[in-house]
Amino acid sequence: MFRLLGNPKPVCSGLTRRELLVASGVGLGQALAGTPTLAGDSRVETPVRAKSVICLFLFGGWSQYETFDPKPDAPAEIRGPYQAIPSSLPGFPVCEHLPQMAQRMDRVALVRSVTSEDANHNTSLVLTGRHATNGGTATKGFNPGIPFDWPFFMSALQSTGSPAGRPGGETLPNNLCLPNRLGLLEGYWRTGPYAGFLGPRFDPICTQFGKNGEPLFQPGGVRADSLSFTPAGAALGPQMSLDQLSRRTSLLEQLDAARGDLLRSKAIDKYTRSQQQSLDLLTSERFRAALDLSREDPATRDRYGWNLFGQSVLTARRLVEAGVPLTTAIWDCTKESQDISLLSWDTHWDHFKACEGWLLPGFDRALAALLDDLKDRGLFEETLVVVLSEMGRTPRINSRAGRDHWVGTYPSLFAGAGIQPGTVYGRSDATGSYVAENPVKPIDLLATAYHLCGVGAETTILDHLNRPLSLYGDGTPISGILGH
Repeated sequence: MFRLLGNPKPVCSGLTRRELLVASGVGLGQALAGTPTLAGDSRVETPVRAKSVICLFLFGGWSQYETFDPKPDAPAEIRGPYQAIPSSLPGFPVCEHLPQMAQRMDRVALVRSVTSEDANHNTSLVLTGRHATNGGTATKGFNPGIPFDWPFFMSALQSTGSPAGRPGGETLPNNLCLPNRLGLLEGYWRTGPYAGFLGPRFDPICTQFGKNGEPLFQPGGVRADSLSFTPAGAALGPQMSLDQLSRRTSLLEQLDAARGDLLRSKAIDKYTRSQQQSLDLLTSERFRAALDLSREDPATRDRYGWNLFGQSVLTARRLVEAGVPLTTAIWDCTKESQDISLLSWDTHWDHFKACEGWLLPGFDRALAALLDDLKDRGLFEETLVVVLSEMGRTPRINSRAGRDHWVGTYPSLFAGAGIQPGTVYGRSDATGSYVAENPVKPIDLLATAYHLCGVGAETTILDHLNRPLSLYGDGTPISGILGH
């Protein structure tokens, strides 16, 4: 029997604490899909191509020079020490430390001309298309702006009911984030991947893994026998009594045992559909299996790379295959430190050490494996892959062998459902400093995702004051990368 502090306690609703805990989904219920918050919808005008979306988000800001917009003819203090190598797209080289993606550029669409006006972390521009309410100030422990912010584009999609995902047959989360809530291991509530004014029921469910300061994103940063993705709210909390903990074999067995009795209880009728879905979610074999990487072929796991990002991307593919429509995999920091290995893509110093040591090899391996895997499993044409980073890096290398924040121009990638493979959109100037052709705003990137999921340009959502607001705003889908 699952008990809090060793004994069941009645609460005001008439349920015991045991029933309340299980029925509420241990904190997961609000993140499940509810009734779409729509004031208008033109989806009928837009053909739905994507059944699922995978967003890969690189916190900190990747460098245009050391990824997909190298400048081999620029001065050394701008181009850096790396060579540009040919790719499968003639005339469009990539950095030498992306050899696997060099062979797969004919499968993706590259946008080389993203630009924005704010080079601070936590502005949320690339994830929501709008500035954060709190002005982009990172907050430890609590972020008061989040409930009033514009929603994460994956949460906005969830609120519209598109995409619907693959047929699952069991309750599954609509919107899931791996491996952690952004900023968790550093202690931050970073602005961006939340439902904002749409309400917490559209927040992504986040798994939880690792500890502050662990080099999880380094090569060999995780082991097969230690990596387990678990929804954060489903973990045993400190309120659980030791006498109960010593007698249980697993949390799962307790939830399964309690579920039958609870479903027969009249008290469950008092709870919302969302809370009842939470109960199904926590005992869903399909969901547990998707998160269980021990069931994956070891050779496949190896292809994605033995670091937390690679294994998160693999899990994203497993979730799509299971029927989850919206999955985000984040490469995040694990500690505020002078150790560059813990600071994600925010390479103000030791930039090249990080790029060649773990950032580029880890990203290259994970994305290449994902593209191959989706193709081999027949999922590529129905899964939209969006690769975003919040900014680029400065043209000039600083005195600490680093590159600082830069938003004059930086790249993004798309692949899969509705995307014309092998396309390149936009161009930066000769030094990679500013856009020279076809500027793209962050909201244009998100409008492209909305369009490919069948959510039309006239769609409006309701803010916390019930005012209808345009989902697209001034954003326009990038027609140059769309298939026909």
